[in-house]
Amino acid sequence: MKAIAIFAVIAGLFGCRAPGEKPFILDGPGMVYVDSEHRTEYANTLPFDEIEDYPYWAVAYLGEGETGKNTANEYIEKLFSKLSEEKCRAISHYDYGGEKWYLVIPRYGDENELIQNGDKKNLQKADDGTPYIINCGGDVEIYIVIRGGHKITLDTDENDRLICTPDIWDITDYKE
Repeated sequence: MKAIAIFAVIAGLFGCRAPGEKPFILDGPGMVYVDSEHRTEYANTLPFDEIEDYPYWAVAYLGEGETGKNTANEYIEKLFSKLSEEKCRAISHYDYGGEKWYLVIPRYGDENELIQNGDKKNLQKADDGTPYIINCGGDVEIYIVIRGGHKITLDTDENDRLICTPDIWDITDYKE
């Protein structure tokens, strides 16, 4: 019985968290977790602190076909105007052959995994929290491992509005 109690106390010291997740350690009086200190430089160009939800991605629906493709550069210039040209050029594009275009801005620098039609053979990884442009047809899932793991699928409804979940902040109509 004593061995089980000792084991329980030792296990409690290490806490529970998802594999690979870094703990947020507050180790002094008055220490406060400040989310902006953990977000990417890109995510900090948006007012994440002013929204009530706790989304892991900010997503803008850019449109279909050539319109969506052309709108991508406008959004990048508008949202990241305070960042260097090098940072803006680092934004990747993932082409999954669909007509709908999206700008995805991860809140944190954790790796995003993009999988089309659930086929892990076509897995692509977006590292370090850099935003990316994606064109797809509602068949791509995006995963992040942070805080137990989260998954989104980008798609629009019958009114061409982004379908949102608690993990998505729709910034399609965002004005600075």
